[in-house]
Amino acid sequence: MTIDDVVAQYDRDGYALVQNLLSDAEVGMLQAITDQVSDQALGVEGETPVFDFEDGHAPQQPRIQRIKKPHRVDPFYSALARHAGILSIVRRVIGENIRLSHSKINMKAARLGSPLEWHQDWAFAPHTNMATCVVSVMIDDTDVENGAMQVLRGSHKGPLIEHHDDENYFVGAIAPGAPDMDLSTAVSLTGKAGTISFHHPLTIHGSGANRSGRQRRILFLEYAAADAFPLFYQVDWAEYNSRIVAGTAGPEVRVEPNVVKLPFPSRAGSSIYKLQAGVKAKFFQPAV
Repeated sequence: MTIDDVVAQYDRDGYALVQNLLSDAEVGMLQAITDQVSDQALGVEGETPVFDFEDGHAPQQPRIQRIKKPHRVDPFYSALARHAGILSIVRRVIGENIRLSHSKINMKAARLGSPLEWHQDWAFAPHTNMATCVVSVMIDDTDVENGAMQVLRGSHKGPLIEHHDDENYFVGAIAPGAPDMDLSTAVSLTGKAGTISFHHPLTIHGSGANRSGRQRRILFLEYAAADAFPLFYQVDWAEYNSRIVAGTAGPEVRVEPNVVKLPFPSRAGSSIYKLQAGVKAKFFQPAV
């Protein structure tokens, strides 16, 4: 598959799945570093600036749900966000000047890992323009049984679907049966460790629980064009620009007429897991 093929699929379907952008050595290092970071959760009682945990977590038997902002936790992840193969595709999607907007590792422990309901990333992180892209790197071999991410093909063509409940609180999820959501287009993004997917900010996606005896970890690298400014952040300018991974940036902001509904008010902060815990009607069921 050429870069032209990848971009054509992204434009047509709202996502693209790519093999072999990472070498075997890079995949091995990604797994080893993630194991080392995860080992630091042993003995930890509860949520920290680095870790979120599943409900079944115990200090001597950690059940990590998320590693937060891994690009700040270990320099390997920051370097991976600048990977030439990844950026060669991101450049074609959002332009030459690119900022790492956010990163996280979502983890599904064997027979425990929680599902994530259908949602669109634009609902969580609107910018002044929609030149953003989410890159997902499979740390482990991933299939439907251990909770592969699923996308609705073509859903990036819109619209932005409601992520607030009947009381107008942001819950970070689309209600099952919502209009404009065609579940017949669902595609499971599966592959061996090192497989990488790219998806549009309006692409509807979610994932089921991990019902297997194998863990499932995915590194998410969220990119934005340097002239796409987040709509509700107060930024530390030096730190903000330290995340430029390609090209240059300045104070210029490009504004486009996109539909925006801010992720407020919220009963549960900004964590998608905590937000979705309050959803009454769910599509994906827990493992147990």
